[in-house]
Amino acid sequence: MKAVHIIGIVFVGIALAFVVSLYGNPTRYVSFPEAKQLAAENPDREYHVVARLDISKEMVYNPKKDPNYFAFFAIDSLDNPSMVVYRNAKPQDIERTEKVVLIGNYKGDHFEASSILSKCPSKYNEELSKENLGR
Repeated sequence: MKAVHIIGIVFVGIALAFVVSLYGNPTRYVSFPEAKQLAAENPDREYHVVARLDISKEMVYNPKKDPNYFAFFAIDSLDNPSMVVYRNAKPQDIERTEKVVLIGNYKGDHFEASSILSKCPSKYNEELSKENLGR
């Protein structure tokens, strides 16, 4: 075989591996209505929703009754509200978070989060960081 043929085969192999790796991790960021629609089509697949907590509504967490049930309302990046149920302990300081990424899918009338990633505003606020350095 010529060197040109070998290089071509290697290039095709790398391109094929890249395409397969993209197919294996299809992470999608969606809104609550889109997650609800997609859950009807594929109930086993999880989606990511970027949202903020709706602090005007009550959060439900009673560790004495059920330490693995936390329910709250969130508003996605397109201003669509939804009830969110997280079947795990309440994340620490979630009330102080600026935004959350909810990973999960719709189950009936609510978004069932399997994981919650939160962004604490104090970690990323430049002014607060300068104050902390002055101490």
